[in-house]
Amino acid sequence: MTKRKALGSGLDSLLSSTTKSHQKNNDKNNESPQQIQVHKIERNRHQPRKIFREDEIKQLAESIEQNGQIAPIVVREINNKYELIVGERRWRAMQLLKKDNISAIIIEADEKTSAVLAIVENVQREDLNSMEEAESLQRLISDFGMSHEDVAKYICKSRTHVSNLIRLNELCDYAKDQLRLDKISMGHARAVLTLSHEDQMRIIKLCVSRNLSVRAIEKMTRPNKTKPKLNDKDQDTVILERELTEALGAKITIKHGKRGGVVNIKYSSMPELEGIIDKIRQIDLN
Repeated sequence: MTKRKALGSGLDSLLSSTTKSHQKNNDKNNESPQQIQVHKIERNRHQPRKIFREDEIKQLAESIEQNGQIAPIVVREINNKYELIVGERRWRAMQLLKKDNISAIIIEADEKTSAVLAIVENVQREDLNSMEEAESLQRLISDFGMSHEDVAKYICKSRTHVSNLIRLNELCDYAKDQLRLDKISMGHARAVLTLSHEDQMRIIKLCVSRNLSVRAIEKMTRPNKTKPKLNDKDQDTVILERELTEALGAKITIKHGKRGGVVNIKYSSMPELEGIIDKIRQIDLN
């Protein structure tokens, strides 16, 4: 079997030129997709899509049964077997139909190219939810040493878009699962990103159970700026705090109210406290 090369850098060389070269080669060499055995195909471990809905696969299987397989899948050959690069739904549908063979285009591709093609194809078809896309882009960075800029170039999205997506990997596991299952949106997820995992889980659980909007979540996570400022002090108190701090060599704060107040002396160790007490004893009260 003749394999076509899909090597290079950038989206054009990894995806567009690959498919275009197939067409050119087909015209030039009268080549066509191969019929390969379904059971010899293995799932791509870099496949970004984790959730395949049974009803979608069933509908696709019914369509293939009636109209035949219109578009071939794309694979690469590894040790007399094939790794799936593009077309997992078609492959699953053929398995459901218990078909022996499937139409496939066989390309030459290293592991990085295989991963990028699988991810780009899903991103461009908008087959992924936000969490799946975030995890797949993070894999390109972690496994293949790509920068945010590289990833943005490959998937034809802005660097800001890529960075915002990748940040979703900082979510707690519960929030990731809810985003993956489309129980919450990317807006809900981004609203809780700055919180601890514990707070993320608490708020997202509330969001799912009450079907809260993104705006409601943003309001819950926004700092309350309407609270009265407890640190507002008159100038005399500020001056007194500074003078006491300088005299005792320790941070002094004064809280004063209508019924009196409290003077706080901050220290970090017992020797420091003893030194402060000695200075207080030395103050001439006469």
